[in-house]
Amino acid sequence: MAMCNGCLVLHRDGEIAYCSEELDGNNCTGYGQPHLAGVMACRITPRGKRCAHCDEAMRRRLVLAPAFDPEGQLVYVN
Repeated sequence: MAMCNGCLVLHRDGEIAYCSEELDGNNCTGYGQPHLAGVMACRITPRGKRCAHCDEAMRRRLVLAPAFDPEGQLVYVN
């Protein structure tokens, strides 16, 4: 089985952003293949720029999130 030497980077909504090997100018074996360096969330983009895809995903998540209702929460104390 082929394995990529890089790290697979995912956007906050789970979509594949890129492989770290691509940033180094190498070819990724394939996004569906295991990655030696594992998987990482897309929090920091190259050259310190914000990721517009992740920003939009977070905006949608905040808009669609259910309202926080502390009155409806049960707290168990030992």
